[in-house]
Amino acid sequence: MTDKSLVGRIALVTGSGRNIGRATAIELAEKGAYVAVNSRENREECDSVRDEINSAGGKAISVTADVGVEEEVRDMFDQIESSLGNVTILVNNAGLRASSKLADMPTSEWRRVLAVNLDGPFFCSRAAIPGMEEAGWGRIINVSGLNAFSGRSDWGHVSASKMGALGLTRALAPELAEKGILVNHIVPGAFDTSRSTTTGLRSNPVESESIPIGRMGIPSEIGSTVAFLASDAASYITGQTIHVNGGALRY
Repeated sequence: MTDKSLVGRIALVTGSGRNIGRATAIELAEKGAYVAVNSRENREECDSVRDEINSAGGKAISVTADVGVEEEVRDMFDQIESSLGNVTILVNNAGLRASSKLADMPTSEWRRVLAVNLDGPFFCSRAAIPGMEEAGWGRIINVSGLNAFSGRSDWGHVSASKMGALGLTRALAPELAEKGILVNHIVPGAFDTSRSTTTGLRSNPVESESIPIGRMGIPSEIGSTVAFLASDAASYITGQTIHVNGGALRY
């Protein structure tokens, strides 16, 4: 039987023109959600995911917006509301990565990474919460990365911003729980974005030495985790950090 557990829900997945975001948007659509597909500026990628969803019988729109720019986020939510309705599932997936040693890092680069990785979840969550409160139901799911936990040379701004988003998750969870809004955090490990299925995938020699399960993940494995957290099956889960990394980092 087809799982349509998210019928009637309206989802925004930021940074969903490709890879993990794309897989997440498609997974939510398959569960019945109406989906807003977002990228910063690549309209072609956005439209491609939208068309894939619509051709499969789902419903999606594409919206380009830089989540690190407050005005663009506001305009994006206006577009979604007029086309689909109020967002009740928000997946803050968009992320910006750059590499610089801290002593040499331009302030502009620091600000730009934090704008997308930390301001973005703030701007989008703030815009989505009133509609979720009105519905008495909502899901905010923030997505970061393993390097924020393990640390990575030359990624001071990336790690700092992603851990900041984790703090936002933990603060919002108790703030919004009584309003029926659940807030959780997903941390992907190493992912092979060239694959769409685990069929025949037993190991990946490039990464398997550091991953107990013996292979890299695939984007749909994040998509299915998001779909679970968005569903009523996860109605008693909030404020949690879910690591999806094949055992590479264990808590």
